[in-house]
Amino acid sequence: MLMNNRNTNQETILINEFYIPSFIADIQTAKETIDIETYIFENDNIGQEVTHALCHAAHHGVRVRILVDGIGTPNLGNKITTQLETAGIAIRVFHPLPWLIWQWWQTRNPSSSVISHILQLFSVVNSRNHSKISIIDQHIVYVGSANITAKNLTKKNGGENWRDTTVRLTGIKTEELQYAFERNWGGVPIQKRLRFAFRSIDPNPVFRLNYSWRNRRALYITLLRRMLHCKERIWITNAYFVPDDVLLKKLLRVAKKGVDVRIMLPYQSDVFIVSLASYTFYSILLKHGVAIYEYLPSMLHAKTLILDDWYCVGSSNLNSRSLRHDLEVDVCIQTLKAKRALEQQFVNDLEQSQKININDLKKKPWYKMIVGRLLLFIRYWM
Repeated sequence: MLMNNRNTNQETILINEFYIPSFIADIQTAKETIDIETYIFENDNIGQEVTHALCHAAHHGVRVRILVDGIGTPNLGNKITTQLETAGIAIRVFHPLPWLIWQWWQTRNPSSSVISHILQLFSVVNSRNHSKISIIDQHIVYVGSANITAKNLTKKNGGENWRDTTVRLTGIKTEELQYAFERNWGGVPIQKRLRFAFRSIDPNPVFRLNYSWRNRRALYITLLRRMLHCKERIWITNAYFVPDDVLLKKLLRVAKKGVDVRIMLPYQSDVFIVSLASYTFYSILLKHGVAIYEYLPSMLHAKTLILDDWYCVGSSNLNSRSLRHDLEVDVCIQTLKAKRALEQQFVNDLEQSQKININDLKKKPWYKMIVGRLLLFIRYWM
């Protein structure tokens, strides 16, 4: 177990179901604050277990806030929200769906109507909060791809064995991460917004936050440059891979130079149309020397990057949703131990994946390529 040493930066890579026990243990020892931002908060056994731990913390004086996404969390319902609110926990919905009563009630405003909520929805429907972060006592931080859901549990334990990667960090500065949470929560004064809006952007941040257009653009340009300057390897694990033309060309160019480019994707995706769109890139990637692997055991939901000696874990996919629309949070790994763990996990996943070659593409149903190419016309929204 990690000791909470505030003077030491520690990082632990948590795979699949190992995230939740660690998270709950930290909730149980929280003293002051717990801020949670998640795309999905399921009303299942894990959601109820986390709810119970949060309510217990709140009863002992810990201030707890939960921010969920309107589309990602449609089924949390009144039972859990009532339980949370009764314990004094604040819960908000990012861009709520007006036809879901519990979401509308969480963001209720006596002066607003259902019609105004519907009009607001259409103005922001393409902007979602896909982040998965938790900040405990402004000292312990969780960042990764795992939501609060039983899907990460093994099938034996009632889950679907989803393959996710989360990082637990301690002893790290959380100022900008906390600001991003407050901004999404809706509680940042205009003076502070202006101060953050015009300050210089760190080209090598620990936390990659895309809450503003400037941040989003800077992160994308930096990522492209990192890829282009790679000398040895680009190892990508991604759940929803639908690159734009610029990113695709950079990958092809680097692979052509002899860099070891490997992309690991799900064999069976939970979003069928995204897997069809991803499939359309296989041929050109393979022809330029990019190795493609499909993870076989379960849904691959992790999002990790290894570019030479730069390691990144988070919620961002290599698709238009993450690059242009959704709020995301990633963390750049600093410690050697965590880097080696992430590297070894990638190797372990490769052993459970099938490598795709050109001949495999000929065996695929013809309609997949046609449908996939048609879907590229709407890739801006994917």
